[in-house]
Amino acid sequence: MPDRSKEDWERLLAHSEILRFSPGDLVISAGEEDRALYIVVAGTLEIVLYDDRGEEHRFGTIGPRSVTGEMAFLDGRPRAATIRALTDADLMRVSFESYEALAARHPELGRAILLDLGRILAARLRRANEVIAHVSD
Repeated sequence: MPDRSKEDWERLLAHSEILRFSPGDLVISAGEEDRALYIVVAGTLEIVLYDDRGEEHRFGTIGPRSVTGEMAFLDGRPRAATIRALTDADLMRVSFESYEALAARHPELGRAILLDLGRILAARLRRANEVIAHVSD
């Protein structure tokens, strides 16, 4: 939502809570059922995936002005990855219920948020496809 107005950001902030994390803190645990979206305000998070043997694999990082938790937010299924703070981090947490209230009051903003999430998911899927294509070479 980088192109949104100050008023839109204030509306979103009014429908979210600010959470603070220290290095090593879990933000999201794989398998948990929580339908919230997180926007990184400050700090760096790491994405951790576990294989069938329970071994941890670091998949990348998430920095400021990025989102995480979008899959569970959209489909209501359990979290797919563990997200852990690498540094001190401040995040905006938007529950699905808060999003619905925001979208009911400000439908254009609600639509913009969904379109932004769609663009983010499409970009991440394209990157995953590139990784899969290189692995199979």
